[in-house]
Amino acid sequence: MEEKTKAPFWKPALIYGAIVGFVGILIGVIFYVMDLMTASWTQWLSLLISVVILVYCLSMYKKDYLGGYASYGQIWKMTMVIGVIASIIGAIYSYILMGMIDPELIDKLKMWDRIVLIFLIIDFSRIELMPSIPELWLDFNFALSFMSSSGVVGDKNKLLLREAIGCG
Repeated sequence: MEEKTKAPFWKPALIYGAIVGFVGILIGVIFYVMDLMTASWTQWLSLLISVVILVYCLSMYKKDYLGGYASYGQIWKMTMVIGVIASIIGAIYSYILMGMIDPELIDKLKMWDRIVLIFLIIDFSRIELMPSIPELWLDFNFALSFMSSSGVVGDKNKLLLREAIGCG
């Protein structure tokens, strides 16, 4: 009777987790250098690239370590461990970026989230009235006054809007 050899787990998990994590860092650095951290399409592109890299790593694990066949449980377990390792690497990168390299980035991202929330609250039929200069929208008071003057947000809703996004 043939003895089954146990396929290594932690070595490939660390290797593939590091690959996914460092690809994520590379994407993050590119978006940071190009000042695209607040563009919503970058999140979707980053997610798509990460999923493609993860699927590639899982197929390589199946081919190189499991002889071309893997159970659902083996792939699921490897996916979870790769995700945890990549997340730890990404968290370290985020801490270094936002804590040491560019501490003001946190405030910029918070303000951008507030602006997105404004547009979730307002009537989207008036969105064509918005100026095309996104830097102006980083100033909450400009955004609120523009939307009030154009009728997007009425005077009655100003206080509610300010409370909802924490500026009031």
